[in-house]
Amino acid sequence: MISSDGPINRRTALLEQRQREETPTPVNPEALERALRAHLRNALGAPLAQQLAAVERPGAQQAPTGLFIGSGVLVACGAVIGLLGVIQSSGTTVGGGVATGMVGLMGLFWARRRSGNGSDATWPVQPLFDPETLDAFDRVLDSACAELGDAAMHQLMNIKQSIASIARHARGVDEHFTTEDRLFLRECLRRYIPDTLEAFLRVPAGQRNTALLDSQTTAEATLLRQLLTLREEIAQREKKIGRSAAEGLMQQDRFLASKRSR
Repeated sequence: MISSDGPINRRTALLEQRQREETPTPVNPEALERALRAHLRNALGAPLAQQLAAVERPGAQQAPTGLFIGSGVLVACGAVIGLLGVIQSSGTTVGGGVATGMVGLMGLFWARRRSGNGSDATWPVQPLFDPETLDAFDRVLDSACAELGDAAMHQLMNIKQSIASIARHARGVDEHFTTEDRLFLRECLRRYIPDTLEAFLRVPAGQRNTALLDSQTTAEATLLRQLLTLREEIAQREKKIGRSAAEGLMQQDRFLASKRSR
């Protein structure tokens, strides 16, 4: 007697093959969760720490002094006077130009020497966000994104874009972008946004779309309102940095206007 575990005939073989193809392959829940979290992280974009890793972080910028500027003007004037003396074949004029230029060069040398000794004022240019704050913020978003809806994810994505833009362009403080603005942005990443997300996540998932306590607002709506408030405040600081940059451009415009031929 001959027996076999295979199909009896071709028709049976086709049926068994079709059944195998239609049978869903069991999915590992942990793998599914990892894939979902990876998708959500991609939706939020690259981590802030990674985006800002290449941002230049100089320690300080030298402030140009009056001596440095005046000496540079003397050098330029000496060159013009000397050239005029050559054109006019006037030794006296040439000598005056050389003397003026030498005085200017001595002034530049002295200004450089004082700058090397650290006696000149400097404008501190510190990074707006330290690496530890950025890493902690990225970890909070990574852990929260799996439980957030599309609207909250959209708000966080816009916040991250604004923060990244601000960090790239912020240089110092002035009448537009103040020390208080810098502190507010740091606290947004360190406390305000993480505290908002953590408070939302403490509400049980099944109760996030029901009214909170005695109010008519749900946890989901409250989260969105708080994120929108923070986003608007961050956007205001981004505009201030734009005004600071525009101020430098307008100063250059006024300088060039003063040099226009009469």
